[in-house]
Amino acid sequence: MIGHPEPPKGAPNVLLVLIDDAGFGNPSTFGGPINTPNYTRMAEAGLHYNRFHVTALCSPTRAALLTGRNNHTVGFGSVGEFSSGFPGYTATVPRDCTPWPRTLAENGYSTAAFGKWHLTPDGQQGPAGPFERWPNGWGFDYFYGFLGGDAGQWDPCLAENQKIIGTPAAFYDKDNPYYLPDAMADKTVEWLHGVRGQDARKPFFVYFSTGCSHAPHHVAPQWADKYRGKFDQGWDRLREETFARQKELGVIPADAELTPRDAAFPAWDSVPGKLKAYYARQMEVYAGYSENADYNVGRVIDAIDELGELDDTLIIWIWGDNGASMEGTITGSFNEMTMQNGIPLTDEMQLQLAERYGGIGAWGGQMMDPHYSAAWAWAGNTPFQWGKQVGSRLGGTRNPMVIHWPARITEGGALRSHFTHAIDVGPTILDIAGIPAPSHVDGIGQEPLHGVTFADSLTDAAAPERHTQQYFETMGNRAMYKDGWWLAVKTKRIPWVITPDALRPYAPGVWDPDADPAELYYLPDDFTQAKDLAADHPGKVAELRELFWAEAEKYKALPLLATLSAFFGILPPIPDAAPVEYRGDVQNIMSGMIPRIYNHSYTISAELLVPAEGAEGVIVAEADHLGGFSLWVADGKLTHTYSMMGVFIYRQQADEPLPSGEVTVRMEFAADAPTPATGGEVTLYINDRTVGKGRMDHTVPIRFSAYAGMDIGRDNGGVVDLSYADKKPFAFTGTIKKVTFDVKPHPAAQDEEALHAAAHHGRAAHALAQ
Repeated sequence: MIGHPEPPKGAPNVLLVLIDDAGFGNPSTFGGPINTPNYTRMAEAGLHYNRFHVTALCSPTRAALLTGRNNHTVGFGSVGEFSSGFPGYTATVPRDCTPWPRTLAENGYSTAAFGKWHLTPDGQQGPAGPFERWPNGWGFDYFYGFLGGDAGQWDPCLAENQKIIGTPAAFYDKDNPYYLPDAMADKTVEWLHGVRGQDARKPFFVYFSTGCSHAPHHVAPQWADKYRGKFDQGWDRLREETFARQKELGVIPADAELTPRDAAFPAWDSVPGKLKAYYARQMEVYAGYSENADYNVGRVIDAIDELGELDDTLIIWIWGDNGASMEGTITGSFNEMTMQNGIPLTDEMQLQLAERYGGIGAWGGQMMDPHYSAAWAWAGNTPFQWGKQVGSRLGGTRNPMVIHWPARITEGGALRSHFTHAIDVGPTILDIAGIPAPSHVDGIGQEPLHGVTFADSLTDAAAPERHTQQYFETMGNRAMYKDGWWLAVKTKRIPWVITPDALRPYAPGVWDPDADPAELYYLPDDFTQAKDLAADHPGKVAELRELFWAEAEKYKALPLLATLSAFFGILPPIPDAAPVEYRGDVQNIMSGMIPRIYNHSYTISAELLVPAEGAEGVIVAEADHLGGFSLWVADGKLTHTYSMMGVFIYRQQADEPLPSGEVTVRMEFAADAPTPATGGEVTLYINDRTVGKGRMDHTVPIRFSAYAGMDIGRDNGGVVDLSYADKKPFAFTGTIKKVTFDVKPHPAAQDEEALHAAAHHGRAAHALAQ
């Protein structure tokens, strides 16, 4: 009988856990306010690593983690939704940089990935693929999760292997509603049991990547309510408390200094008293959400233990793919997409809108897609400065890591302070498994791994530090580390402000990157980057600046700010404006793949067969009540509902019912002007006859949703019009032959070009919030 490849004798199981959008000062294991008993359990029997580094942004960290190479080299200078023509920013891994999970799979491991992926470009998340950019193409035998940057935890649009399966049926179970973190653990345990049912000895590799703690912050009240009142002291005092606990635990040096609050963040004392409960609830929900993630990772660990394999399972658990996320802006938001669509809302406005959807008590539930204040994120990155997107500071680039492996680690609870990086994880796993990185894959010579193994540090605190040099670059914020020295260069742009005005100073020919202020830190003596030594060591500043440029060129990080090239007139061609047709059984079209109706005149028409007794239900719907549209039939009448991010809701209805038989219906939107968020007039037609009119003063300029899909013949997941929520998914009871979208280009070419540029500006804002 022909066998299959087997790994070297003694190769362990591997569980790699990655938490999303979380900071060094979040988990209690590292002194934070969020209870993480399972993380602590692993650390107390394993090792704490307090100098582990990431890239300051989501997809780039994941690409570096799963390839063992620097993120720009593998095409991920930015996130998966935002690809460009620059080699370091294509969001496509070159074939000479094969991800190492494939190496494990081809050397005798069973491999599976669960949860967040975020490495597939927006326009490739459908049944046409190409599937080499989905998890199966990266070496995973099985995948269950979501392809994009975030997902609703209650009603995600999921993928399984090479199919979008949409919102799970359990979402409609009122007594036992679906919750993605629970389902991830369930599916992981089910997969493990299946593998063991077939082969009792084959080692497994599980990549368990939570959607938590990325927005939207969704969790049941019983988790959030554990923290009621625990953040009433505000973010300034929270940082001080966390810092003190970190010293008590020994996860930071006794002589470490707490870095000050930047002027971009308000003092808690300046927050009006009437709004403090609103802000405190944001953090309560985030904390409950994060504790739930710890709980569900613990369930997976318990299942491995129940199989009798915990001692021989290498667990690498990283708490955050970047620092905690500041894209909630200073106010936080009832709907994470308001920032990305450039809707200016004060904290009082946000609170009023939250009241529309249940109030702060409903924050975290199905009616909102909330994000917290950037100031809470800053507190979560204690003791460092800044956070996500800021690649020049440890607040964006340093996250906790815990490693547990009883078969090898005997010094339970110990601390390791080796400089390590996401690109080192793959080389370390391959080293431990005894599997060399391949020189060729599919006949293609491979780029050597950029990371280095730190396997010997698991058993030897005095093991040499092999990773002695590393560049960092995210959105023009950059750093160069070498032998303990850290050069930090941050642009003046505030991370949550992505507008043409904010980026104008960085245009080619205007911006001189070498004129940006540089700071210098010596990390062996300054764990938190509190003491800028640039003025005392100008020679070291010059040396590291020169080294950064050499590394940036070597690893394809140039040009800087390539992610934002659309703001500087570097745009892809304007896409064709041909009509798009969908047959009546098409569902779960990902939000980034719907027809580009934004800021244009357009029509939606449908060819129907209406039975003699009439029909009701949804003809076509995108997203939900927090941003989306639905063309549907209520009481026999054609109806159009449009939600402008849950801020404005518009509805038009026909003044007569649909006739029976073959019927063509149409909704036309006539835009007022070729401008983002343009208003316009809506006209409804039945068989080319006008049956209803209305007006929409504002429309969504960029994107309705980060995760909710479009469906023909039903409204899957959260619904657009809450009046039919009790009938969801409210499937159409007639027959839909096809639905056609026809987007009208603006007559003047310069208007179309300006909107094309604005659309790409918005895509950048959306992408960088992922």
